[in-house]
Amino acid sequence: MDLLEALVLGVIQGVTEWLPISSSGHLVIAQEILGLAARENLLFDLVVHLGTLVAVCAYFSKELGRIASALLTPRAGRDQQRQALWTLGMLLLVGTIPAGIVGLLLSDVVDEIFRPALVGAALLLNGLMLVAVERAGSAGTRRNATLKDALVIGTCQAASIVPGISRSGITISGGMMMGLEREVAAVFAFLVSVPTLAGAFAYGLATLDAYDLDLASAAVGFAAALVTGLLAIRYLLSAVRKGRLWVFGAYCLVAGAAVLAWSLG
Repeated sequence: MDLLEALVLGVIQGVTEWLPISSSGHLVIAQEILGLAARENLLFDLVVHLGTLVAVCAYFSKELGRIASALLTPRAGRDQQRQALWTLGMLLLVGTIPAGIVGLLLSDVVDEIFRPALVGAALLLNGLMLVAVERAGSAGTRRNATLKDALVIGTCQAASIVPGISRSGITISGGMMMGLEREVAAVFAFLVSVPTLAGAFAYGLATLDAYDLDLASAAVGFAAALVTGLLAIRYLLSAVRKGRLWVFGAYCLVAGAAVLAWSLG
């Protein structure tokens, strides 16, 4: 992999991890187009995923720091605000459980059944979901997540194991459909991704068969994913506030149809 390819893949990862258009689907299709063997670039994939994980941790560093502090504070030392943050932290951990279970049990199965046509079909489904949620889930007003919300959003996150289904898209949609105010749903979706992505990175690193990596390409890919990830998070939050998830849905419908035509043609 040369530096230009690393830059392209890093940008794709950074943009598509957080915009609701599926990073896994785009990354795999990009590798197919560039003629790169996906199984030979697993460590590079982990590095660019780490870039997007660092991006979300940096963007929400204040919120994550306050939640971590509350989780470490004994019950007797928590005031009302710290108790609310403690509750939020526990809900985020609960929301991580479904994705962890599904990832451990089904990741190999998904890898085995992966076909570009599957990505195309999943992108179409993702697009329909985003368009539908703007029509049906835009009236949410609740600003505090519950245990039920965490379980539903966590289950939605687990479904993003399928390439073409966006993690951010399906979790934000799940929160909005549960009645959460749209920006609250988006922030919860970003925060719940942190332990999930951290766990997936650690698991992927521990189960690699080989650790060969070109450091220059890795550095370029990591930096590209980090910078574009930060920009993508900011842009998506703005789009959510303005009710523009349908724009990403329209893109996914077009992209899904194009991938299906390409794979079946």
